[in-house]
Amino acid sequence: MKRGKSFAAALCALALLGLSVLWGCAQAPMSVSHLKRDSWSLEEPRSLVTNFMRFDYQVVPVGDVAGIKGWAYLDVKKLPEWAKWADSLQFTAYLCDPDGTVVAQDSRSFLPREARSDEGIGFEFTLRPKQWGVRPLFVAFGYRLVLTEARDAQGGKGPFFASEEAATR
Repeated sequence: MKRGKSFAAALCALALLGLSVLWGCAQAPMSVSHLKRDSWSLEEPRSLVTNFMRFDYQVVPVGDVAGIKGWAYLDVKKLPEWAKWADSLQFTAYLCDPDGTVVAQDSRSFLPREARSDEGIGFEFTLRPKQWGVRPLFVAFGYRLVLTEARDAQGGKGPFFASEEAATR
């Protein structure tokens, strides 16, 4: 009888350990409530201005997937004067509910390029929520960029880092 109790206790301890590992691995909900958002609108040209970027975009339905395509523009007036080269650039499109809870997201990285306001960066995202639901949806954009003085800049000024992204709740 003692042997059965110790086996059951060991099994219980192992189960609790397994549950705690699974709990730790579960992804916390993401929120974009702190980012500027725009109402979900199909096939209507829209524009969303963030701290350092402007996203001109259109939502295009493709079956059960939301396609978002458009152009992003750097607001160089808000950047340091010496920041002339986008060394690292990543955009993320978010689909969220009215509370800002992310229901789908897609990210793209772009090759380094000159930091110019007159030259847009084309993008396409594919978003597929697990469930569409009946609540209104919103679009938000995030970005991470690293700017330097020039291509392969060493020393000197910078780098300049800017980021607006979803936060974990």
